[in-house]
Amino acid sequence: MTMKMRVLVLLAVTMAFAGLSLSDPITAFQSYPPVLSGGTVADFEGFAEFTVITNQYAGMTFSQTGGGAPWIDNYDENGGANGCGGEAWCYAYGASSGSGVLTGSTQGGNVVTTAGIIVTFATPQSNVQAFLSDTSPLGDYTITAYGAGDTLLDTETVLESALPGPAYTGDVFPAPGTFPLPGIYVGFEDSLPDIVSIQIGPSSSGGDAFAVDDVSFGGTSVPEPSSLALLAPVALGMFWILRRKLA
Repeated sequence: MTMKMRVLVLLAVTMAFAGLSLSDPITAFQSYPPVLSGGTVADFEGFAEFTVITNQYAGMTFSQTGGGAPWIDNYDENGGANGCGGEAWCYAYGASSGSGVLTGSTQGGNVVTTAGIIVTFATPQSNVQAFLSDTSPLGDYTITAYGAGDTLLDTETVLESALPGPAYTGDVFPAPGTFPLPGIYVGFEDSLPDIVSIQIGPSSSGGDAFAVDDVSFGGTSVPEPSSLALLAPVALGMFWILRRKLA
């Protein structure tokens, strides 16, 4: 391949990717396998039961709807304290990794495990993801991304029927390592670093318990096969257009 042809191919592929990314500045996703990998991850491991989580993870600050901040629930450690039911988890949810999750605390007068969880990033982000778990859902969950000045960027709804997942056959209080996982990955991909914060929940049904795990930002995604299939003809078309113009 000549140098001129190499330049043409590179330009065509670059323009094709640009066209795909600019078609929708921010995209919400729901997926049973994770969409993003790498980046900075809050896995909620290594904390004592009921530890309130605020700024223990670099680049993220946690709070909750109704006031206060969420806390840690570790598998088989709640002992029925703080309004928990005395089961292995405080209520019906599970982890995506390890044996610790983040759930709503009783701060601000909230009912334990029910408050919406808010994640605020130290710098605006383009890719964010979290694992949402509710193994006995009573309602739908709204996931929202905000920009500077609390500007609404995008929102998505996880339906009650989507939880904990169509392939899930585990217990209501799943042990660590249960697979398929007891929940769904949710998040946003933005063509620009606009995402200042996200809010997960609360459920549309008051008193619905849920937890999150493996909250991350700065991860990367691999294009889906459908996107790659779309990219090929677009790139080919760009190649022939550029070739004719440079001939």
